[in-house]
Amino acid sequence: MSPTFKKHVYNCAVTTLTAIALWNCSSDSSHSDASIQSIQIGSEANVALSVDYTETPLLDSLVLDCYGTDTLHFVHSIEKKSFNLDLFPGEEWVFKARLYANGALMQEGEVTTALEAGSAVNLKIPMHALVGFVYVKVPIGFGNPAGIKKGEMKLTSNGETFTYPMEFDSENVTFTSDDLKLDREYHITLSMQDENGKTIFSMEDDFTLDENAPIPSFQIESLRSKIALAIEIAKDVNLQVSLKLPAMKRAPATNDIVISEFFVQPKDSTQYSFVEFYNGSTDTLVLDKCTLGKTSNVSGSTEITPVALPPNAVLVVGDRETANIAGIYKYAESMPQFGKSSGSIVLQCNGAVLDSLYYGKSDTLHISPLPIGSSSAAVRKSTQLNIGLWNKRAEPDSWCTDTPTPGMISDCGN
Repeated sequence: MSPTFKKHVYNCAVTTLTAIALWNCSSDSSHSDASIQSIQIGSEANVALSVDYTETPLLDSLVLDCYGTDTLHFVHSIEKKSFNLDLFPGEEWVFKARLYANGALMQEGEVTTALEAGSAVNLKIPMHALVGFVYVKVPIGFGNPAGIKKGEMKLTSNGETFTYPMEFDSENVTFTSDDLKLDREYHITLSMQDENGKTIFSMEDDFTLDENAPIPSFQIESLRSKIALAIEIAKDVNLQVSLKLPAMKRAPATNDIVISEFFVQPKDSTQYSFVEFYNGSTDTLVLDKCTLGKTSNVSGSTEITPVALPPNAVLVVGDRETANIAGIYKYAESMPQFGKSSGSIVLQCNGAVLDSLYYGKSDTLHISPLPIGSSSAAVRKSTQLNIGLWNKRAEPDSWCTDTPTPGMISDCGN
């Protein structure tokens, strides 16, 4: 938890400021993509502070400095979601916020106000971009079926050329630039090759970096012969793809789709049991004649309504009729009653087991079960797979317990 400073003075009220960061992740994500939207008030506070800034990938931290009758310094990391501090009233309090991403100071803002005992003050810190950078994530599928071995990104502006290598990140490859100057036009060339040096993907585009758009939005949703490409900056894109991959739609096979999260301990009617699945292939998987159960015996299992699951997408099967989630949701009227302290979860399609797991207590058959939250805890937690360790998902360390996030892929804080 962030540190809390408390001071007590006779007949003098104190002001409490609480900063809460709200993080937003989606199915392409990967693990990707987070933003801090607002800073809210604690129960005893009479100051509300909001921070406006451009959503930024590769977020490192938000730093808040407070200067007044005291001087306080707080750092918000990805793992910590709140600041808590008590402040004396004063004639001038200065709040300075700095946003770090991609290893550098990206945005900053400042606001000054007087704090009086018993007063209610609403503040907003407008954040201004100082530099920008380019970040491109390309999903390549579990096992890299396209055979991508190397690649690079080139940025050209005002006669200067900058080259950045491709990096592998689990089922994705990424390209990340250094800090870039704002108010300049850039030309981007992105290419990927196989082990023989043959180019199997290339893209060229133009964009402008400025304070309103310090990070251009490049998103490649599926790397295959019929590519789904979303680029918000430019209208004309020169794109070439030469891939030999399986059919666009097909039945799933082992290691195409994995169980990525499960929640079997609802506390009350506001929660529901669910199992989440992630399509880590480069194809749209047609889930037909698929069942979700506690064993490989389909007796007692529930049949999953047929669905076409796109690559890099999430399917959630739950026992609530409707659910507002980021991924695809399917209601299971006869959802299996999974054990609250231990048990197994099995996904089968066309009679073949595609993925299974055991959680809870160890026994002679299961020496290293996956973790599960306590059923007696005030805040119930789901079990979530670090998607970057999908090929080690039988190991407990590849999983963590946290607040349920159906439809959102986790990296377990890594």
